[in-house]
Amino acid sequence: MKEYLYIISGIVLALAIGFYIGRKTDRVVTKTEYIRGETITDTLRIPYPVREEVPVYVTLPVRRDTIYIDNIIYVRESVDTSAIIAEYIVKRTYDLNVFDNEYGKLSANLDLQYNKLQHFDYTFTPIQKVQRIEVVRTWQPFIAASYSTFNVVGVGGGIFYNQLGVEYSYQYSITDERFGHSFGLKWKL
Repeated sequence: MKEYLYIISGIVLALAIGFYIGRKTDRVVTKTEYIRGETITDTLRIPYPVREEVPVYVTLPVRRDTIYIDNIIYVRESVDTSAIIAEYIVKRTYDLNVFDNEYGKLSANLDLQYNKLQHFDYTFTPIQKVQRIEVVRTWQPFIAASYSTFNVVGVGGGIFYNQLGVEYSYQYSITDERFGHSFGLKWKL
């Protein structure tokens, strides 16, 4: 009967020590992952201007004319109306990347003509930052129970250090009523 008490107290003591060591040597691993969301593409309605201003000092394109009269040079500047009209009717398309950072990517495509915004498209792809905190145990205790076709019943336990494990099992043969011990090594895949 004393043999049972020694074995059971040894198993309980080994499990308690393994549990304590396992909790003290845990490693915390933080993994950061960026997940792209669904891309949103849309066209905005062109709004009416909120405010319009005429500047006090206007800079207009000028054309210089040089006139020679009796060996005297006269320089005359006049407003270049054709340059103003050409600037007014030209259509300018802008394709700009507003931002591309950890929050996502926003691209805009706009057209300007006749001194007004004609068209505004945008594409937005959000990015979500996900951080996972994972606890990796260096020491992991385990318990085991077994039965063999030779009518042997076993109860035991052990401990894993990373992938390598050591196991002890107390075995009892039902047919012969004999007791035995088993030791083993285990490897986690």
